[in-house]
Order: sequence, then C-alpha cells, then structure tokens
Amino acid sequence: MIRPLIKIDKNDLIYLSNYIFGMYIKDPSNEDEKFKRVKIRNFLQQLGLEGLDRKKFFLTIKNLKFANENIEFYTKKNLEDNVTVLSQKNILILKENFFSQSSEVVFRSLTEVIKIVGKKYYAVRGKKIDKIIDLVNTKSSFKVTLGGCIIKKVNQTVILSKE
Repeated sequence: MIRPLIKIDKNDLIYLSNYIFGMYIKDPSNEDEKFKRVKIRNFLQQLGLEGLDRKKFFLTIKNLKFANENIEFYTKKNLEDNVTVLSQKNILILKENFFSQSSEVVFRSLTEVIKIVGKKYYAVRGKKIDKIIDLVNTKSSFKVTLGGCIIKKVNQTVILSKE
C-alpha cells in the first residue's frame, strides 16, 4: 500500500486542504473504535504521552527495517554458503556452520529450507523451528518430520529430504 502523506502531520493536512480546496471534511469513521486504524491511532497517542513521539516512532520503524534487511542479507548468505543441494535426490545438507550464525539468521534460514524441501508456501510454526534448532544443538543424532520434510542429524551433519 502506498501512503505518500503518512509522514505529514494531520494539522498540516487540514491546513493544506482548507487552503487549496477551501474546506476540510471530517470523517466520522476516524473516531469509531471498531476500526483498527482508530485503535492504533489512539494507542500511538498514548505512547506519545509516555514520550514516544511521531518522529521517534518513524525512526524506530526505519531502524527496524534496516535491521530486517541486514538479517535477510545474512540469511541469504547462510543459505548460499552452508547448504549443499543434491538435486537428483531432492536432498539438502546443512553444513555445521549453518547453525553457528546468529540465532535469528539460523531461525530464518532453517524456516526457508523447510519451506523449499517441503514445497510449502507458508512456514511452519516458530515454536517447532525452535525445537528443531534445540535438537540440533543438544543431540548428536535424531530423525523427525516437520513441514513435509524428514530432518535427520548424523554426527555434525543435518540432512533434509522430502517426506
């Protein structure tokens, strides 16, 4: 969704509307609590009272976006560097370094390989991914199924194949 005026203060928009069109129309739905946008707007006003003003809020969103882009970069790098594909057998081998990245990179990388091998559009639940990561870190060998995949660990190698 494109919202080019989102960063412009409401009072400035009212002034512009009055100046350019000679009027401003007040939409009563902007006060109706049954709409999520109104609830969010009211929540943001409460945060403003606690010291989180509009500028800080947008800076926080910008910083989170930047952090997410970095995590996506390192997730892609992890997949490129630490996954071997045996395409004839539709098997992925995760190298030992796959799991030595930051926890969020490992989480996203494992989620992605399970989606790929299991041929699923949606990712499996985060709690289940966390359980697999815990198994990898604590067990020398195991075999489980998740998201249409067989996930097997033998020594320090994790192998994913279609269920």
